[in-house]
Amino acid sequence: MKTMVFKMLFLILALYIGASYYLYSTQEDKVFNRKNVQKVEPKVAKKIEFKTSDGTILEGALVKNGTNLPLVLYFGGNGSNVINFLDNTAVKIKDFNFIGFNYPDYGNSQGKPTQDVVLKYANEIYKKYNPDIVAGRSLGTAVAINVAYKNRAKKLLLITPIDSILNIAKAKYPFLPVSLLLKEKFQADIWAKELKDTKVAVILVENENIVPKKSIENILSSLKNIVYKTTIKDTNHMNIYSKENIADELEKALKALKWS
Repeated sequence: MKTMVFKMLFLILALYIGASYYLYSTQEDKVFNRKNVQKVEPKVAKKIEFKTSDGTILEGALVKNGTNLPLVLYFGGNGSNVINFLDNTAVKIKDFNFIGFNYPDYGNSQGKPTQDVVLKYANEIYKKYNPDIVAGRSLGTAVAINVAYKNRAKKLLLITPIDSILNIAKAKYPFLPVSLLLKEKFQADIWAKELKDTKVAVILVENENIVPKKSIENILSSLKNIVYKTTIKDTNHMNIYSKENIADELEKALKALKWS
């Protein structure tokens, strides 16, 4: 009997260690889901590059819908090529100009993504272009919040926001020591609490299937100056940009920020 109990305990421990190692060893690809991100050449947007302080070349694009329009700096999600958003959606929002760059190893960008590297480059981009509005989608909302926090940006647009990769991972793997295992934590809720003067617009989806409800509630409560919030009906986290009127919804949020 004791031998059987010992074997069961050993098996449980082995499974626990194995699951922990699997999460630790695969976390980069889970956080930066870039393997299926296609390389895209812009058809409407103007292709540009950004050379970081350490010489890494990031691929990007610029949408200039007009002269003297507010500039929106956009950060994409963890499995997206930013050029798709600029080329297919941003071009329809005529009262704003847009700029964005792919994270390291996304599309044709050089380098390797880590939290420290992504945030470092994002803040360098902000300092060069000094946008009127910082925007982000999914993982990019954490990046945008960090940029707003570090640079005291005045206006921030969050599309399907997260509170942190850490909290999302805790919800998905409740029995694992996630806090100890996770390197790329992106704790946007902590940075959000420091946004004293930043006006924020938020776009949520009715059928959120990626970000836990608790995480959404947490990031919303962490933001002190939400001037606009809307929920897009009949839409989930993954298909928001296929929604027919998404450009109109983004334009409403951006205009709310513009006039706030």
